[in-house]
Amino acid sequence: MSDLPKSQALLVLAQLKFCAANLVWADRSNHSGLLLATAQPEDDTGAIIPGLTMQLEIKRPIIVNRCQYELGLFLLENGTRRRVYQLNVTPRDKRSHNQTSGPLYGPHEHVGDSVQTISDPDIQCGELEVAFKFFCDKANITFTGQLNSPL
Repeated sequence: MSDLPKSQALLVLAQLKFCAANLVWADRSNHSGLLLATAQPEDDTGAIIPGLTMQLEIKRPIIVNRCQYELGLFLLENGTRRRVYQLNVTPRDKRSHNQTSGPLYGPHEHVGDSVQTISDPDIQCGELEVAFKFFCDKANITFTGQLNSPL
């Protein structure tokens, strides 16, 4: 997977998106313990936005406060899946991302090729619905379907 440049990701994020899907969670075929749900956002006319996919992935935690949620928006561009936006939720004491300036711990977000920590205390393990709302707000998605949280 590659990332869109931040400037291009911001243009995609600025576009209004809608999703009325009732999400269905399934085991990820290549990784035991992970659940995956996907949906295709639509524009304001109800047409699916070409190449744009919402992918939500959660690791089934044995202990609730040791979660891992990855909520992402991806664009298929010239046959390459590119990250537009992704919210990663992990415990605040867990190394969750490595970058040249040093590791990040806890929740963080990717806006294209830019990564930053999330300081909002409500974005935490055990709060998938809160994280999903944060994700939808950041990705400019009006979600009217059902999350159907498997947690």
